[in-house]
Amino acid sequence: MARGTANFDGDALRMARLTRPVDGRLLSAEAVAKLLGTSKSRILAYENNVSKPDPKRIAQLSDLFNIPARELRTKRALADIHGLRCQSGLTIAEAAALVGISRSSYTNIERQALLPVRDDGTVRMNLARVFGVSPAVIDRALLRHPAAEARQTELAEQLRVVFQRAHQEHTPAVIDTEDVLLQHIASLLQRPARVACRLVNAELDAYRELLREHARMKVDEAFAQTAAAATKARRRRTWLETRIEDAAPTAAKALSRFLSEAVNVRQWRLMVALANAGLDGIALSSTTRYASADDLRALQIRQQATVVQRGEQTYAVPTQNGLTTVRNNYARYGHLYPRVPVPGLSHYWEQRRHPKIVMRPAGRPAQEPS
Repeated sequence: MARGTANFDGDALRMARLTRPVDGRLLSAEAVAKLLGTSKSRILAYENNVSKPDPKRIAQLSDLFNIPARELRTKRALADIHGLRCQSGLTIAEAAALVGISRSSYTNIERQALLPVRDDGTVRMNLARVFGVSPAVIDRALLRHPAAEARQTELAEQLRVVFQRAHQEHTPAVIDTEDVLLQHIASLLQRPARVACRLVNAELDAYRELLREHARMKVDEAFAQTAAAATKARRRRTWLETRIEDAAPTAAKALSRFLSEAVNVRQWRLMVALANAGLDGIALSSTTRYASADDLRALQIRQQATVVQRGEQTYAVPTQNGLTTVRNNYARYGHLYPRVPVPGLSHYWEQRRHPKIVMRPAGRPAQEPS
């Protein structure tokens, strides 16, 4: 039997029992106990928050009073993976089996917001499917987990120290794999030092560009020929100062989110090929040049690719979500997987000009691109 659910709301159970009829009548605590095969004292202990029911029991109470399980839990509990699991009435072992990972890997998700190191990019999507929520809910639960927030805060502090190098004039602002700071950052990012080095140096380069533009705005403001030009430069300089001040936490958040959602190198190679092919797609038999069938299925689960039938030929085609992902993240993916060619992106704009084109599953007629 699973341990009790810490964030169960006993008051909500009592309110349900006193206000929601079952088969036309309100139930006593003893009647509820008989229907659930337990004791009256146990039901009263639930209501008084002395004892906490396990996920299975919460599901039984939810069914009995015909209310969503989330109404029997505190709002804070529903913001994390643990709460979503309990709302679904699943034990850790059951949830792990349904998601397709080991129990220890699942426990790391609940306790530390750490996805499996060898995740093929589908764990988040499977969590959403198992718990009956959108992937965005899973993303929020992972990013807002206290352990994830602590890692992100520490990462921001480390990046703030690294970014101080960008203020040294006439000196390259870089970090290498032997740097103690870099090694600590790599552990926070859960990536090898060589990968973290490329990512952090890219953030350093972007930060230095902010400093460069800020310096230009100071010159433009000082030597403006008109009051309007001076005001424009001053506003731009002030905006850049805010960006510079927030650069470290912004970079920490962006890197944490990107790496939590990043596909593996084979899937990225296939996504680049699909983005370059655009709506024409790639013959399904040719996709094995870039990735395995499992990788294509993973992209389909992530709603970044789909399969369409045109006559007797089947094609893999990028979805709008997939093209947008490539467009928005190709620069960081370039640092994560430098051996994969950079996408051309020309077909991204073609897709934007034809928003009404619908991608259909294989076996159903697909609308040809105009």
